[in-house]
Amino acid sequence: MREKTYTLKYLLQGLYKNDREIEDFLKVSRFSLDFISPVSPWYLLYNLKKYKTFQYYHHLQYVSSVRDTFCKFKGIQEKKGRPLFLIRVDDFPHWEKTLDDFKKFHNIMEEYEAPYLLGVTPSLSLNRHNPLNKNFRLLNDNDVKLIKHPLIEIALHGFSHQTNNSKKNMEFAGLSKEQAKEKIEKGLAIFKEFDIKSSAFIPPFDRIDRASYKVLTEYFKIITGGPESARYLGHKVSPSFFKGALYIPAYRPLSSYQNCKGLVNAIKEHNMLYIRRTTILPLVIHWANETKDNYASLKELLEIIKGNVMQWKDLLFF
Repeated sequence: MREKTYTLKYLLQGLYKNDREIEDFLKVSRFSLDFISPVSPWYLLYNLKKYKTFQYYHHLQYVSSVRDTFCKFKGIQEKKGRPLFLIRVDDFPHWEKTLDDFKKFHNIMEEYEAPYLLGVTPSLSLNRHNPLNKNFRLLNDNDVKLIKHPLIEIALHGFSHQTNNSKKNMEFAGLSKEQAKEKIEKGLAIFKEFDIKSSAFIPPFDRIDRASYKVLTEYFKIITGGPESARYLGHKVSPSFFKGALYIPAYRPLSSYQNCKGLVNAIKEHNMLYIRRTTILPLVIHWANETKDNYASLKELLEIIKGNVMQWKDLLFF
């Protein structure tokens, strides 16, 4: 009941007055944390290529149905709202790009007053796809000086961002409880040296399984994910309160390994700014990819969502 109550607080923003209303709603509702049931036909269709590109369609459809059902339960009509975007930025420092490249990215974020969650890797692998790599780049004073900024919330982005598997890219999936704890504690120890506090985790390659997720909840209030983590954790609504932490996956097409042009096209083509509901939409930016067009797509994205970006810390009420 606690998981569903907390999750509905995010899904029903602007509609409920107190927890009692949500609890009464749950007594007559069959609400589930999963917007695609593992036993539904949609689960099978998800595995077909043509349905992999827009998972948010199913997510938004589900959230809208929950809000409609709650309005009917209360006998009210929903007032028009606006979607709120959560920006997640991966891969700092970077194995190829320089600090000057990141400064250019951050200066644009600052120009648009866009807060974001930055995934920081304490001991970055210089050959992240090779599980036998022995060359790493440690976080340093220049890095930390740059990222300690009011617009930036820092997340631990793995320990090394190096895969532990030669066939699948994953740093945390497949680890034992002890192995996961060791990586997390080593990463947080480096953060502590630089007086960095973090309540969030971004899994490298977006892969975490149930075993590693359970360990992560002991250290972080927010755990992010994406299409890859859905294979292990299911298609949870986003945000959802799951197993003691706030789980915030970003689904396609708002989770992209390309530059922001894909995000811009998705928001425009699917009219995401015209949802007219207070719905939270997490999106993922891989900042290094924005150098491809000299940050032009990033600027276009920020212009579109300007005024609709929220801080991650504002989600923490538990």
